[in-house]
Amino acid sequence: MSIRSVRILLIHFYTILLLLMGVRPCVAQGHFYYSSGIQEPEWLFEGGISWGTMNGVTDIMGNPRIYQGPFAGITVRKSQATAGLYGTATWKDLIGLRLEANYGRIEGFDSLIKNPTAPSAIGRYDRNLNFRSPIREIAIGVEFHPRELFFSLEREPPRLSPYLLAGFAWFSFYPQGYTAAGWVDLPPLRLEGEGFAEYPDRHVYKLYSWAYPMGIGFRYDASPKLTIRLEFNKRTTFTDYIDDAHEASWVNPALFDKYLSPSQAALAKQLYNRSVKFNPPRDTRPRAHPSENDAYWSAVIKFGFNFNRGSSNSGIFGGATRKDMMKRLKCPNF
Repeated sequence: MSIRSVRILLIHFYTILLLLMGVRPCVAQGHFYYSSGIQEPEWLFEGGISWGTMNGVTDIMGNPRIYQGPFAGITVRKSQATAGLYGTATWKDLIGLRLEANYGRIEGFDSLIKNPTAPSAIGRYDRNLNFRSPIREIAIGVEFHPRELFFSLEREPPRLSPYLLAGFAWFSFYPQGYTAAGWVDLPPLRLEGEGFAEYPDRHVYKLYSWAYPMGIGFRYDASPKLTIRLEFNKRTTFTDYIDDAHEASWVNPALFDKYLSPSQAALAKQLYNRSVKFNPPRDTRPRAHPSENDAYWSAVIKFGFNFNRGSSNSGIFGGATRKDMMKRLKCPNF
């Protein structure tokens, strides 16, 4: 599909959206100007970096409650750092197309569950599983800035813009478990009998999957060239193996000797069911919940550079002097 065809589709979408909301469309033109003399192109190209925290919602750890909604599994105590690169092309500050790459890590420990005596938490606390996994992600998505539907050309547009985002992501992961000797790789140990003939429905899982991100963000134009964003993004995945826990029933530990090397079998017997640390193994308790796929969250700050927005007197901070810069960085208007 050509750029011209994409523009026509976006214009049609924009017009239909305005008609549905009963909003009068602005006069069609390629760009508009800030009152300060800054030219706003029809397509604005932005690129930058992001940094923040990442958190997982998996079978391991979570909070004491029974799962209730998208925030129920968030555990701030085990949040990990995440960083990435991104680029966007935004049409008339209304709809943005995004490509980004991110790297982070999620982890969880059943032993760190708060209020472990709660009825919905005691089983997970006694289970005593743990994991960590790196997340490497490439994502494409769409941003929608509803503020622009109500913008008037007669005044300078506000520099703070909330937006919604959605898209698709491909990511890879590799779960590890913590032992007294340090972190060990879990996929080769096949702790749930993956690939064992005795469990024909348990296949060796892939170490990559797809996800669909959905979130909200706030874009602030600190200057004509510098953009700062705050963004909250949830990825619901198509896998339940990020933490190496999926099956409800426990594997027969005697089978590890049949399919693994002696050293791997000894390690697998130690890790497949760690509840002996608190209680004797209770195979009647589910090991995991196969009906719920894993997810992960991120909360990040993004710093972006606008490549094709400019004016006759502005640098990256929006002014030729320190006074101009400080004036530009005043509190945002709405």
